[in-house]
Amino acid sequence: MKHSYFSSIILALVICISLSKLVSAQVEWAEPVNISNLGGYLLHPDIVIDHNGVIHAVWSQNVYSDHWLIYYAKSEDDGLTWTVPLDLLQNTDYFMSQPHIACDSENKLYVTYTHDGNGISPEGRLVKMIISDGHQWSDLITVSEGMPGSHYSSIAINIKDKPYVFWLIGSQMGGVDMYYRYYNNMGWSNIFCPYCDSTFGHLPAMYSIEDSIMHWSGVYQIFGVEKPEYYVFNTDANCWEYPERISNDTIVVDIDIALNNQNIPESAYRIVSSYPPGIGFEGTMHTKKDGIKWLPPELVSGTEKRQVGQQIAIDQNNDAHVVETQYYISTEHETELVHYCNIENTWFSQAIDFSDNLCHMPKLVFSNNKLYVVYVWDSDEIDQRYIRFSKFDVITSVNGKVQENTELKIYPNPGADNIFIEFVPSASLGKNEKHQQLNLSVFDLTGKLITTLANKTFPPDKQRIIWNSTDQNGKKLKSGSYIVRLKSGRKTIAQKVEIIR
Repeated sequence: MKHSYFSSIILALVICISLSKLVSAQVEWAEPVNISNLGGYLLHPDIVIDHNGVIHAVWSQNVYSDHWLIYYAKSEDDGLTWTVPLDLLQNTDYFMSQPHIACDSENKLYVTYTHDGNGISPEGRLVKMIISDGHQWSDLITVSEGMPGSHYSSIAINIKDKPYVFWLIGSQMGGVDMYYRYYNNMGWSNIFCPYCDSTFGHLPAMYSIEDSIMHWSGVYQIFGVEKPEYYVFNTDANCWEYPERISNDTIVVDIDIALNNQNIPESAYRIVSSYPPGIGFEGTMHTKKDGIKWLPPELVSGTEKRQVGQQIAIDQNNDAHVVETQYYISTEHETELVHYCNIENTWFSQAIDFSDNLCHMPKLVFSNNKLYVVYVWDSDEIDQRYIRFSKFDVITSVNGKVQENTELKIYPNPGADNIFIEFVPSASLGKNEKHQQLNLSVFDLTGKLITTLANKTFPPDKQRIIWNSTDQNGKKLKSGSYIVRLKSGRKTIAQKVEIIR
């Protein structure tokens, strides 16, 4: 009897120690990795992740005066190590800038950029492209033929592997137009300008792709004022819908768009209270479309800092993430790269990196249940500017934050059919509530939602739920490992369960 009693005490201590380790674990962004430390002045980083999980990055680097290069590097181990940067253009004297990169279904890479950005030659500034088949890079291809002054290109690949290249001409508020063309087996299409006949400036800026439909966010420009707009481009019909006003906020160019799991567009943008920007209130807003209208924008961040470079991504759990640069008034941390995540209508923040000098131009991508970001980081030392990379594992984030006062018991484990899940909702969770709104769900190891077992308010007593090892469609699951997650707000506990058939 005594042996059984002390064994129980020891087992309880082991469980408590294990839980305390989970509670103390903090889910953070990975330690930043330098993609490039070539020195000099670095700008405009961009990344894409191919269908084999290889990360490809491009950026521009100043050599001297108006001589700029375009560099490329890749990582085959999820960003831990990177190849030696490759000078893509072997350019000897021109101003090359603003590179963007895209990938098709066969992992062919497309890089567009501004050629001769300060050019005053008869040819003038043009948008060009270079392509890699995985073995070698092509010769340079001129995209904006006969259109000197072209700049700020972007490249998108639709579901039919058709590359679309977009670019701008003009430099004044309300005097900028977007042009584009696409490539097919017959060669380049004509050049199109969807809003050139408008009295006002309609300027798409950032896109997100759903099959043959491109969803764009951008700005409506009139009399030096910008408002956020939404555009839909049907690539099959080569047709743009009339722009929708996202809100009546006054913004600057920093705006981004992403599609959630229901292919509903969500947008994050930089709101300003006065012109020129940098004077008065600045903040970051988030909104999404609800049927035929956009919801009233909500404030993500807005303090004594300046928020710039807004990027948005939606994860596999339909949670929105915003990454931005914040400029501090304090000289201690001059700039900081910050991640905001929306969980159950509350925005939580976490620092990614900071610098006394520059920590800017983030590019955020969501892939394989992770967030990836590249950005420019600059120290106080001469020629110590880097292109940096970091990542955030959403699976670890979802399953790593554990609430001390919540217990979760699963049996039999391993199991074949009916599996019992027991838990005791905490009586407080910091709010002194007797009843808790809880979500009990099952995920696979990639973070894909398998089924939701309960999403309701529970009383504080012990609860037992029977799961018959099926997905949300009632289909029996295959043998393997799955994750049962109990969640209340940001407080979660998760356990692995084995299914054996």
